[in-house]
Amino acid sequence: MFKQILLAYDGSEHSRRAAELTGNLAREQKDCVVRIVCAVGAVPWVSSDPMAERWIAEQTLEGNRLIDEASALVGEGVEIRRELVFQSPAEGIMNVAEAHQCDLIVIGSKGRGGITGLLMGSQTQKVISMATCPVLVVK
Repeated sequence: MFKQILLAYDGSEHSRRAAELTGNLAREQKDCVVRIVCAVGAVPWVSSDPMAERWIAEQTLEGNRLIDEASALVGEGVEIRRELVFQSPAEGIMNVAEAHQCDLIVIGSKGRGGITGLLMGSQTQKVISMATCPVLVVK
C-alpha cells in the first residue's frame, strides 16, 4: 500500500513514538522506503559568514545524530533514506514529500518547539494543511 513513507523526526517524545510506529508499518509493506526528515531550520546568516559556517556544522552534527536515533527506533528490516534539510520543519517536510512523491507522512503531534498549538504543534498543523498525501499524526 505505501511505497514511500516520510517520517518527520525532531527527537521529541511524540516523534520517537512516530518512528517506532513507522518501522512497524514499513515492515508490513512490500518494497517500502522510509525517508527520515530532520529539519534544522533555515540558515540565519549569509552562508559565507564564518558564524553561518559554524552554525551549519553544529546543526549538521545534531541533525545527523537525530537521524541516527530515528533510524534505530525505526529498526531493522526497513530501507531508510536520510534527509537533513535547512528549512523550517513544515517547509522541509513538504519539499521532501513532494520531491520523492511520498504517499504517507508520519509526524508527532507535538515537537520540541517552545510554543505549541492548543491541541497540536504548529508545524504539525502546517504539514496537515499543506499535504497532498495522508498524514498520520502520532501522540
